[in-house]
Amino acid sequence: MVLLEAVALVGKTLARDGDPIEDLVLPLPKPPRVDKQYLVRLNFLTAGTKPELSADLVEIDPAVLSRYRWVGNNVGNRPQFFLTTDKLEYLVGQALPNLQAALQGMGRQETGFYQKIALLVETYFSTLPDGSPVLDPEKIGLAGKDFLQNTWDGASGKPRERAKKVIQAVAGELKRHLLAELDLKAPQVGLWSVLLDGEVLAADPSYAEVVVQSKEGAAAEGSKKSVPGVCSVCGLEKSSVTFDLSGLDFLKYYITDKIGFASGVSEEGFTRTFLICPGCLRALLLAEKYARQHLGLRAGPVNFLVLPSFLIEPEISRADLEAWAAKLRARVGALSSLAGWLESLGGRGGLENELEDFLEELPYDNLALLNFLFYQKSQSEFRVLALVKDVAPSRIAHLLRHSYRVATKGEALLGADRAWWLDLTRIYRLIPISEGRRGAEHKKLLYIYEALLGQRPVSYHFLVEQFVALAAIYHTGGFAGTNIHPPAPGYEELEMGHRMLQANLLLMFLREEQLLEGGMSLNGSPELEGLNKAVQDYLREMKYGEPATALFLLGYLMNQIGRKQAEAGYKQKPVLEKINYAGMLWGKVVQLSNIVFNQLRQYDILRYNEGLFAIMKRLLDAHRRDWPLSPQENVFYILSGYAYATRAAIRAKEESENSEIASE
Repeated sequence: MVLLEAVALVGKTLARDGDPIEDLVLPLPKPPRVDKQYLVRLNFLTAGTKPELSADLVEIDPAVLSRYRWVGNNVGNRPQFFLTTDKLEYLVGQALPNLQAALQGMGRQETGFYQKIALLVETYFSTLPDGSPVLDPEKIGLAGKDFLQNTWDGASGKPRERAKKVIQAVAGELKRHLLAELDLKAPQVGLWSVLLDGEVLAADPSYAEVVVQSKEGAAAEGSKKSVPGVCSVCGLEKSSVTFDLSGLDFLKYYITDKIGFASGVSEEGFTRTFLICPGCLRALLLAEKYARQHLGLRAGPVNFLVLPSFLIEPEISRADLEAWAAKLRARVGALSSLAGWLESLGGRGGLENELEDFLEELPYDNLALLNFLFYQKSQSEFRVLALVKDVAPSRIAHLLRHSYRVATKGEALLGADRAWWLDLTRIYRLIPISEGRRGAEHKKLLYIYEALLGQRPVSYHFLVEQFVALAAIYHTGGFAGTNIHPPAPGYEELEMGHRMLQANLLLMFLREEQLLEGGMSLNGSPELEGLNKAVQDYLREMKYGEPATALFLLGYLMNQIGRKQAEAGYKQKPVLEKINYAGMLWGKVVQLSNIVFNQLRQYDILRYNEGLFAIMKRLLDAHRRDWPLSPQENVFYILSGYAYATRAAIRAKEESENSEIASE
């Protein structure tokens, strides 16, 4: 309910001024390997002695989409009546007769627009044996005598199926002729539209009225699907409200066309579920397209809308709303993925100053709360994955600033890399998700997003299990059926290490936000004397306790062994095979520490790591009677130490190269 109220307010603001159909206009996806797309104008000519049809084309751009009123097609089994469509079958079949019928239903028979549509239907169309209307190619000289009858006779199946085949045959014949005439290939044609004696019929104001009213028609007084009642959105008692939301093609998540979903399993039962008045329905019609285009974002593959809910209804113009929405979208877009925002920077004022300028106070900051609607859209199905309500706009700025501070710490501890700056997309890449035939299961990811946005606790143990599972994917190459993309061959270990370090930063981020539930508070700070300053700094910043520090050092030592194994020619380092990625009990950890000791001796590097090994062994032994970490935590902290050592080696190499360059 809150969601629809928020959407409706956006729509009402849009409806106050401006073109009522402009916000219904859609972008047109461009197929791959097509540079330019065209709209083919079907110009029906009536001035001559016989009907004629000519055609020309215009390149599609936003102005063309707006002028020719591209609002998509009706979904499902709803009648088609749009004059601009990407399916020629609709224009040579039901669209024009349906538009004529819609105008009759609205009592518009006396208008010039109705007369033009009626003229087209009467002049150029014929009726098939089952009553279906179809453009008659014989009338415009594109086919021989009895083309329709012969095609009908040659078709098989029930009358409806035969009619469909005839319409497809007419569309195919017309398309073949026009493509040859215009020297076009089929993928280059994005849209088809109807003209009458050179006049663009879709630009007629009456057409805009038909489009809008057809979608809200169920709510109009006198409609079979309207009753007197209280609108569920605005809460006012109205003379006409409807339960039929079929005019919506995006926010239609109340099922109102299947009796089995109605209260009492009857059509009347819908009147006890959700009712809406014409004004609110029209607002939703306008807002759903606007929100999708201007307030829609993605985090990885997850789509979401950011819908404002104003605490009081502000006197806001359409221009103000659009300017506010643009700033809001940019800000949330940066939280979703920082890559685009970072690329847009001029870099003159330094990153921190740029961020502060970017996060300057938004107008209406104190008047609006944000609703994050995560969704999945598939054809006519709209599936709500999660809704995070009442997020203050200042929360977005806070998260971006905090993420920047964590990235700054990461840079100081691990070396420069913008990957330390966490955003929703980078978090998505840390959480393994199964991807089946019905799409990905996003519950685990949305659990974290809801925690961040809604300030709810997130389980530390849950996160550690995800990070270990992520490492296992990189180690085993089990990328298939998951959201984790395989790196270039040979870079699996490096990429795994990078992710483990990001995972540590995410834990730090959540802990500082006081959102981390469980773990990370065991046994206080360890004594770190004997370790180099960089390692000490890292362990203190990450708040590692003694057991975690011991495992970190064990992983660090394994990395030293792994480097020797790589130098010896191993492509897959055998030392990493000693880790059980499903989890390691305490006994296996002890066993691993013994193996590490022996391999340090075997590769003759114990003398360089003896002090490190001694600290690790002392910390392990201090907790051997009551080891506090889980098998998954054991693996995670071992891998964290391994990853840190890898990063430290890379950083040392880069600094050495830079030093050499500077001295040349």
